[in-house]
Amino acid sequence: MLTMIIADDEYNVREGLKEVVRWEELGIQVIGDAADGQEAVERCRELKPDILLTDIRMPLMDGLEAAIKLRELGNPVRLIIISGAEDFNYAKTALSLNADGYILKPIKIAELQQTLRKVVASILAERGREAQTEQLQQQLHQNMPVLREKFLTQLTLGMMKDEESVRQKMTYFALPFTTEGPWTAAVLQIDDYEKAVERYSGTNKQLLSFSVNNLLEEIVSRSGSCVTFFMNENEHVILFSSAARDDRSPMNVCREMIQCVHSFLQLPSSCGIGNPVRNATDIYNSYQEALAAIKYRFYTGKNSVLSIGDFQSDDRSVEFPQLFDAEQDLLRLIKLGDSEQAAAKIRFIFNTLCDNRRLPVGYVQSVCAELVNVAGKAVLELDENIRHIVPDYSSVFHDIYGKREAAELQEVMLAFFGKLTAHFALKHSQKNARTIHKIKTIIEQTYMNHISLTKLAEEVYLSPNYISLIFKQETGESITEYITKVRMEAAMELLKSPDLKILEVSEMVGFENATYFSTVFKKYAGMHPQKHRSLYLNE
Repeated sequence: MLTMIIADDEYNVREGLKEVVRWEELGIQVIGDAADGQEAVERCRELKPDILLTDIRMPLMDGLEAAIKLRELGNPVRLIIISGAEDFNYAKTALSLNADGYILKPIKIAELQQTLRKVVASILAERGREAQTEQLQQQLHQNMPVLREKFLTQLTLGMMKDEESVRQKMTYFALPFTTEGPWTAAVLQIDDYEKAVERYSGTNKQLLSFSVNNLLEEIVSRSGSCVTFFMNENEHVILFSSAARDDRSPMNVCREMIQCVHSFLQLPSSCGIGNPVRNATDIYNSYQEALAAIKYRFYTGKNSVLSIGDFQSDDRSVEFPQLFDAEQDLLRLIKLGDSEQAAAKIRFIFNTLCDNRRLPVGYVQSVCAELVNVAGKAVLELDENIRHIVPDYSSVFHDIYGKREAAELQEVMLAFFGKLTAHFALKHSQKNARTIHKIKTIIEQTYMNHISLTKLAEEVYLSPNYISLIFKQETGESITEYITKVRMEAAMELLKSPDLKILEVSEMVGFENATYFSTVFKKYAGMHPQKHRSLYLNE
């Protein structure tokens, strides 16, 4: 029976509610009442009811103030608010207090009873969940069938060589399959396990593994001819015997397991399945193949069922001659600071490797590690310190071998080479800025003479095409346009002097032909040089 206190400043309301509501049918006992908010707080502290049914408007302390006070005191009492229509603006505050109901006056008994039923159901459900959690915790700390699990572990790890002894122990432990093979081992792991347990610690982390194992136990209990046990952290082993029905094959059972883990725990998982073996003492071989199979999740992604038979390659060596060229291209693009093309080259390398899904994951990881290593050497040859560019350079190798999916590994490579490319792009930008500054200085100092692109290029020890390209990229204008601008600005200053002829001005700013000078000036300033001069003379 749940308990409740009624708080209302009207005596008739309090007593009327006690009389008209069928409290016992609702599973509620009214254990007290209060005439104001302050008294309601005191009664709740004293009697510790499950529910507080309170009016908003009351003397000394209103219902919302009382609710806030109770929340501050850490009182878990569930709230149902009663108010008049004029108090409806209090609804937002009531919601912020997680009130379970908001009843408008005049009170409709049917509406009140419906709200009370929902609150009672919610409280009972919460208590049920708490009881279930407590029960799981108790089960976790209870003695588990240690001998049975020890036997299965030793069998799977190849520590038992006597076939007859194995059969006897299978019978002794009443394992749910026959003692005859063939046998198949499978392994289930939670994908992104480290992320999944970030919100768990201590016993809660153990509870996660315990919950997964409980789910798997439920499935194998329905399947028959198979058994599951917890081998290591994030490694659940499933052993199948030949007696399994076709619809309960290792592939189908593993699919069901993955679906259940996703549905009930909201966690992605994957299964690796080994080849069947004839003798129980050879289960170790199937188990090792299952561990190898699950690594191919690297290609397929999360929630995968992977049979080693689908990935075992032939004995022919795998060669990718185009990778060497791609590696050299990548190093060249890094030195040029071309981020976009460098990223495209990394994606090309990954596509080349991952198109063949039979490649061992370790091979792909080793190619990536070699790329990082070669890049480090190339940077050193340029008299650069790789650790100044990528401070966490050493951890890159750990990340490479720690990633379980190709997409994640590709992101590691893109991030690493992105930092290198950005560094050299900045260096090129700084170098280009110095070059452009020098070109501008030369132009500003020699604009009165003939200036050629070839001569400028010789002054900065670069090609004419290259200086034209970087000047346009950095300034937005061509070198010729900049020369014209400098000359025209100088001409405008000279035209302020009435003693200088137009011909003299044109020669002083590097023009041999006065007519051509006038044409260029008019295009730049929008008027003839003589008219421009008249503007100053008339001031």
